[in-house]
Amino acid sequence: MHDLVWLLALLGAAHSTSALRQPRINAAHKTSVRAAPGGDDAASLFAEAARLRREAAEAERDFAPATEATTEAPAARPGLSVVLPIARPDWSVEDTECFFEPRSDGSAQLIKFEVEVPCGVILQESDDAGGRPIVVVGAVGEGSNAEAAGLRPGDILRATSAVRQQMEMPTWQLLGGGIGRPKTFRFIFGADLDAKPARDFEEVLGAVGSNRLDPQGRPAILVVERPA
Repeated sequence: MHDLVWLLALLGAAHSTSALRQPRINAAHKTSVRAAPGGDDAASLFAEAARLRREAAEAERDFAPATEATTEAPAARPGLSVVLPIARPDWSVEDTECFFEPRSDGSAQLIKFEVEVPCGVILQESDDAGGRPIVVVGAVGEGSNAEAAGLRPGDILRATSAVRQQMEMPTWQLLGGGIGRPKTFRFIFGADLDAKPARDFEEVLGAVGSNRLDPQGRPAILVVERPA
């Protein structure tokens, strides 16, 4: 008799605990006391008590406060970096830090120049120490905008601003069967000849020269790696 009273008290306590915890337990762990099969059968009551203890333990384990994750600073990316105005897919522009693998020794500098157009710089194709193709400044015109900006022969061109025209298609023109209207966009063009997808020397020259098409007359952006 004392065992039966203890079991009933245990079932009642487990039921109360479950009811108090109910707002914090999901449907998978919600506990409800069911009548034990067999009526007053002691073995059934023992089984029911064990089941309740298991469910309570699972609920406590699932809803235990999570330990705080340690926040580690991201590892520094190797190479040279510079902040450039990068065009997004919708052609909006956002200043973004861009990383470049050095093409010369480790003490090289990465410099962003803003050069008025026409630049007055002669570019030529060459190879770096590893035999990879690069574009270098072969000469700077005396009294040119490139000279005034600070470009030097031997600088390795890594990126340039470029300008291109693209047909803009407003919705009303599409609905009316129109062909759109030209709009000019400026973006950053990588000058590494071994980039993926690959590009050739003439493409880089064309990108630099396209800055003359900028309707706003902004200076060309030339990013160069300057060996030590």
